[in-house]
Order: sequence, then C-alpha cells, then structure tokens
Amino acid sequence: MALSFYYNKKHNECVLEELEVGDMVEFPNNIYSHWGVYIGNENIVHLTGDKATNAGANGSFVSGSFFSVSGVQLDKACVKVEHFLEVAEGCMAKRNNDKDNTLRAIGIRPRPRDEIVRTALASRGEAKYNVLWNNCEHFASYLRYGEKWSDQANLAVGTIIVGGAVVVGGLLRSLFLHLYYSFRKKN
Repeated sequence: MALSFYYNKKHNECVLEELEVGDMVEFPNNIYSHWGVYIGNENIVHLTGDKATNAGANGSFVSGSFFSVSGVQLDKACVKVEHFLEVAEGCMAKRNNDKDNTLRAIGIRPRPRDEIVRTALASRGEAKYNVLWNNCEHFASYLRYGEKWSDQANLAVGTIIVGGAVVVGGLLRSLFLHLYYSFRKKN
C-alpha cells in the first residue's frame, strides 16, 4: 500500500511538471474519472463536492459513489481551486486534452489560456451538479472549449438508451408471442 502511494505521488509529481495552463486533467477512479483544469501555480480548478457541508451521514468523505461529486451525493457542488497533488491523491492523474481533435472536427478549439483562467476564477463557489448534464467533465470542457462535453455522460446516456431499447424490444416480443399463441389456441 505504501509503495503504491509513493508510486502514485511520484507519477503525479511528473505529470504536474508537464502541465501547461489550460490543460484538462483526468483523475481516474474505479468507476469514473474526476476532471479539472490546470490554471498554473500547481493549482487545479474543478467542480467537486464540499467536504465540510456535504459529508456523508458519519461525517466522512467517501469516494467512489457513481452518482456523486468526488464521492459526495448531492445535486449541488462547488467550484474550487486546489493544489494539484491534493486533488490527485489516491489516483494516477493524467493530462488529457484528447477532446481537442474531436471538437476541432466540428469547429471548436481550445480557448486562450488567459480566458480559461479568468473564467475558472470567476466560477469559484457553489454550482449546480447533475451526473449526466453538468458534471466535473462538463465543467472542465466548458473552461477549455467554451462548450460543455462529457464522454462519460454521453456513454452513460447511450447505455441507458440501448438498455431501454432492449427491454422494450423484449417486452414487445413477449407480447407478440403471447398474442400469437393465444390466437393459435383459439383456432
């Protein structure tokens, strides 16, 4: 465990040295990734839960809940500026500007760095949160591109739609077979 913590910390220190202002940073967890934007001076701005006022029932701050902001279940969050290594603790952070190519194809480009920082600092404080429509990845994308975008949420919505279609298809098949066999019994 201690070796893993040491390795993660060293990895994250290397990532920090490579970051440039405006970079999106992904903090992978088991089920989802947390996201923020590097704004310089070893700081990340991110949409997160408020540990002090939104702690769990036992007062602890537990990470890993899928419908949460950094482990805190709520519909409100806050935009915070925090030290990169504090946000990265427990995971192996990575610079992830992969959306650059995807969004460039539809005419969206990263905003100027000074605009990213200005918008980030102006956004500090309480914010609305929704895991599918306004999560930390949406916020980080908004800062970098001026557009909210979340691959994780898009995947979740797609999975829900496909799952729903399979269920409806199964129900329709069952109904059809029931009607078919009922009709055959009568004739």
